[in-house]
Amino acid sequence: MAVTILKIGGSSITNKAKEEILDQEALEWFARLIASSVDQSVLSSHHHNAATQSSESKPKFIVVHGAGSFGHHSAKRYGLRCGKSVFMDECVRHDGQQSDHNTTPNVDLQHEMEGLSKTRHSVQKLNMAIVGALLKHGVNAIGISPGMSISSIRAHGATKCNKGGGDESMNSSYEGMKLLCQSIHQSLQAGLVPVIHGDACLLYDNKRAGILGGDTLAEGIATLWEESACNHHEDRRGQDKISRVVFITDVAGVYTSDPKSDNDAVLIRHLNVNSNGGVSIADQGRGGSESSATSLNVSGSSHAHDVTGGLKAKLGAAVTIVQSGIDVIITQCGSKCTEKIVAGKWKYFRQLDSGTLLTPLAD
Repeated sequence: MAVTILKIGGSSITNKAKEEILDQEALEWFARLIASSVDQSVLSSHHHNAATQSSESKPKFIVVHGAGSFGHHSAKRYGLRCGKSVFMDECVRHDGQQSDHNTTPNVDLQHEMEGLSKTRHSVQKLNMAIVGALLKHGVNAIGISPGMSISSIRAHGATKCNKGGGDESMNSSYEGMKLLCQSIHQSLQAGLVPVIHGDACLLYDNKRAGILGGDTLAEGIATLWEESACNHHEDRRGQDKISRVVFITDVAGVYTSDPKSDNDAVLIRHLNVNSNGGVSIADQGRGGSESSATSLNVSGSSHAHDVTGGLKAKLGAAVTIVQSGIDVIITQCGSKCTEKIVAGKWKYFRQLDSGTLLTPLAD
């Protein structure tokens, strides 16, 4: 069955400027949207019987959410950085090869573990609120905490030094992400909607703490799904296959510059991704041509307390997902575009007035 990953940014469902404050209206919108769009096999018995029958098949959903004001504030206070950024800075040279990582920065590890525990506690509150909202609307949702629950997962997620490179301890998180995929797949097979949150956990050195962001999780789940969850089961006839990934954010998509500070910023409706990860603006009309998008300024959805990279990190994750052959849409929370896309109306995308579609560039 088709599975869609819905990655919703924490800033879309919280007031990111004020610590641990929900945006109740946005959360209710999100829960109602999932309840009306998801396969009826994951609805409670009462809601399943009351649901309108449709001849159109509906997808299953994997929900991944960021921390927003639940987690980012404490992470900032304790100096916890995005685990993927730390890994790339300290372990991967610009040529993609392993660098010397024998020296661990001199930090107060007790202080870091205090930050890890408090940040994790905060984001788990948001996870409970999202699961609660889904349950209220009849969706059989279950929360999954990845960090520290799966022993080998580290804050950099599925990122590796290079193909076959790096020592076992540095690349073990790759195997941990595959175990997470198997846990998520088990939930789907049982008739549940898994809700996974961005988390605080150990860095690659097994000593310091960092942030395993929601975008990093969505990237890892999408790209490792085929070689982990599906291949883990011999009977593949009824397997769940990830068909699309939707990033729900606080902006309408990818712009040529920051729309919050530049009135001349233009929304890009379609981006192509080549096999090397290069991004180009696809023809947005008829008879046009592609143009390079390497100069795009995509920092527009970053917030003062955001430690995970804002829209720039989201676009990086989206590019990696598209390289694996899965289409991605970046769209805005509360928009008609998001409602159509989540409901499976992808064929109407060009008729909508917002959202950015990323697809593989044909060779």
